[in-house]
Amino acid sequence: MSGLFRSFLKDARGVSALIFGLAAPAIALAVGGGIDFSQAAARRQRIASAMEIGCRAASLEINFQSRQTGADPKKDYTSVANAKIQDSVNGLSQPGVTGLTVTATLANNIITAVATAASANAFGGILGYDTVALRVERNCNYVVGTPGTPTATGKVLFVESFETGHNVASNSWTVLKNWNGWTTQSSQGGIEINGIPELAANTIRFGNFFAELDSHCYTSGCKTNSSMWREFGTSPQLEPGDYELSYWYISRVRNAAYAGKTLCALKTDPKAKWDDLVNANWEGYTNRIEVFFQQKKSGAYTTPAINNNNAADLVDVCVHTDKWTERKIPLKVTTKGTYRIFFQAAGREDTYGGLIDYIRFCSGSCP
Repeated sequence: MSGLFRSFLKDARGVSALIFGLAAPAIALAVGGGIDFSQAAARRQRIASAMEIGCRAASLEINFQSRQTGADPKKDYTSVANAKIQDSVNGLSQPGVTGLTVTATLANNIITAVATAASANAFGGILGYDTVALRVERNCNYVVGTPGTPTATGKVLFVESFETGHNVASNSWTVLKNWNGWTTQSSQGGIEINGIPELAANTIRFGNFFAELDSHCYTSGCKTNSSMWREFGTSPQLEPGDYELSYWYISRVRNAAYAGKTLCALKTDPKAKWDDLVNANWEGYTNRIEVFFQQKKSGAYTTPAINNNNAADLVDVCVHTDKWTERKIPLKVTTKGTYRIFFQAAGREDTYGGLIDYIRFCSGSCP
């Protein structure tokens, strides 16, 4: 009997099947939980984008209403902000989202909008977790104008938010050359279209994608620091006058020592601002993005210098921010002609760089 018992204990046939059978429910729940959280993240991002648009619309509406003749200079515009943001969110098609509520408060010329909701789980309900709680907060500035003064309006000439013209999936990325009207250089990686929120402090301000210019190379000998440029004023040419370039920036790699600081500077800023950029050389300026505005002369452009604060036609530099920050660059065209806007990565070449999104070029000021 003892020999038979020992033979039974040594018999390992069917053990793998038994272990898999016992582990299968846990594996299925783990995979299902990942799907639930991925769906919740996508739903949260759609709410966040709608709130961003609504918040900016509220800011413009407050500015417009406050400038009307006879407007009450002490009016509380909270209801105006709530209505605009709510309208934007209500326009979403959000299957799987319940209990969506939005509230806006105004203080110190800042609109703070908060949305809460619940994302329905497809698998979590097995363990009693029917939903994932969602919370989104967005802030934007507003200006109360002087009653009876006209509103200065600008015209948007161009918008790029990296949402269309590619087949990149959510939570994925790819590198593209000469994409969507942007010209890239053959010796460089190209424009990395990215939809991974974790790289941007878990937030994508507009839509589901952003761009990175310190991108991967798919050919030997190319440079990961890449550039992209777009031409304006070919037919017809840009007329003399005031223009504005707006874009959003965040560091992909963030330094806790720079927390809360916006280490960006316009070329027109005081020297002290530029000194701050020079001193913020952590990780070899890995997040550095440079922006140029150049006129086409004799049928050609001058190739911008890299990492030179005195470079000709340089208009803006960002080295580090730990949250999405809007950069608004005033531009002046003094001579009718053709111009280009040129972005380039200019930090350490390590495929980790500054991230950009929602580029706009406007006559006057961008609304």
